[in-house]
Amino acid sequence: MGIFFDALTTVSRYALLLIALYVVVRVVISMFFKKATNPIRGRLINDITGEVITLRDNELSIGRNKACDIVLGFDTISRLHAVIAFRNKGFVIFDTNSKAGVTVNGEKIKRKASIYDGDRVGFGGLEYTLSVNKFKYIKDKSLKIARPNYLFILIFISIFNLLEMVLTSFPDGKFDFFVASAFLGMIILTWGYYFFALIVMRITTFELEAIAFLFSSIGLGIVASIYPSGALKQFFAIIIGVMGFCALLTVLRFIDAIKVFRYIVGIGAIGLLALTLVIAEPTNGALSWVNIGGVSLQPSELVKVAFIFVGAVTLERLQSVRHLTLYMIFAAVCVVELFLMYDFGAALIFFFTFIVIAFMRSGDVRTLMLICIGAALGAVLIILFKPYVASRFSGYLHIWENMDTTGYQQTRTLIYSASGGLFGLGLGNGKLRNIFAAAEDLVFGVVCEEFGIIMGFLIPVTYALITVATIINAQKAKSTFYAISGVATVSMILFQTMLNIFGVTDLLPLTGVTLPFISKGGSSIICCFCLLAFIKSVDVRTFSNFKPDLERPVPKQKRRVTDEIDD
Repeated sequence: MGIFFDALTTVSRYALLLIALYVVVRVVISMFFKKATNPIRGRLINDITGEVITLRDNELSIGRNKACDIVLGFDTISRLHAVIAFRNKGFVIFDTNSKAGVTVNGEKIKRKASIYDGDRVGFGGLEYTLSVNKFKYIKDKSLKIARPNYLFILIFISIFNLLEMVLTSFPDGKFDFFVASAFLGMIILTWGYYFFALIVMRITTFELEAIAFLFSSIGLGIVASIYPSGALKQFFAIIIGVMGFCALLTVLRFIDAIKVFRYIVGIGAIGLLALTLVIAEPTNGALSWVNIGGVSLQPSELVKVAFIFVGAVTLERLQSVRHLTLYMIFAAVCVVELFLMYDFGAALIFFFTFIVIAFMRSGDVRTLMLICIGAALGAVLIILFKPYVASRFSGYLHIWENMDTTGYQQTRTLIYSASGGLFGLGLGNGKLRNIFAAAEDLVFGVVCEEFGIIMGFLIPVTYALITVATIINAQKAKSTFYAISGVATVSMILFQTMLNIFGVTDLLPLTGVTLPFISKGGSSIICCFCLLAFIKSVDVRTFSNFKPDLERPVPKQKRRVTDEIDD
């Protein structure tokens, strides 16, 4: 048996890396080189000049500002006058607080209105007639290189899990049923999601999900090898995360309907953090964890989803300074609450995400610089009046002088990470696993030591490439909400990854944040899968298999008349 496991460990060192490289490369190529049709949904035709405005799936901004998609250089037109969007029930026009207003069939709309074939739409005295085209589904026109065989990818991910299962199911020479169940469950979950998404959710692309399942499998392998009793718990968290991803992605398709909940979600997020301050027990110097029925939860992880949602909805349309101010207040309250919890890593992540969202919508660099300066001054004041806060970062850049005290974790992480070499020592054969928080804060070092430095660097590189691809795709997103939420989410994940990796390697102070999808922790893995829905919604192909209702609704009175005639 010993000879078998030694041989398997040797083979797995290369096999696991090759599988990961294959999956990541195929997925990244697909994300960068995908191509989809962009059918014309309709046209706005000027009643006098015959000027034609072409309408497609993506939102179209109309105004006097040169930054608008359609520039109308008349004094009666506001800088940002209106936005036209193609939604689940056809075209919708939004009046973005214009001075002259927007009219539909001669009647001034209050905020938004559905428009149908033949309707006359007016902007500050200019009138257009809407002509709706026959609906065409978006088709994938990607080259073969950008069309990965998802079944093949899932087979490789399944092999990845099987190898990890064999390596971790015999911790003391005896078969561990619960560890094996976690990996078999992971394989079933991966395939189950694939067919559920394909048949029920009508999703035909699985790039992001493939990365999520691969990286969470790496994390599950590390958890199973260090804490065998925690393998099932980690797997159950992945199940909940996948369920949350499916639910949120389904809801995001009806974005106009769920926007009304932004105040409820925002107040709920602030209230949840406030409740955590009251009932949380100190854990590792922070008030971040709440125990409910023996289950530990980290509310700040769940609030990340709300933070993205509220920000994207509030700033989807730049109607006035009021919207940015409201989100600034919401973000400030969240960040202050996290500081009071001594959860400085989460506070930094939230603040960075706020900057990304605010910049995407305003583009005002000077205002954002003032905000950053104000935040820096606030941090300085906190350190001056709360010296114990600074003490938490006293070991930064001095870990080698304090190898056995404040620099213990980082020095061991650097030493053991390097000892793993390019291909690692094999899952379960490292020494960093014996250090406190090896599967949580220090998990990047465990990956480098046991899976190899190549695998370790593959993780941040993958997140960076997904970030670039998302930013590129956001320009074609169907909704500004999708663009803002997707870019903000992927930026949050990349920033958190950098905080974790740079923290354990002493390039930044150690803040205790997790490595997305890989670190041990139910709240973290659930949050990561839910956040993935925002990134997924950026891809125009995600909701392309749903046909909107383009028919004008029949008035109730007309229905009664029709019924009487039929009788």
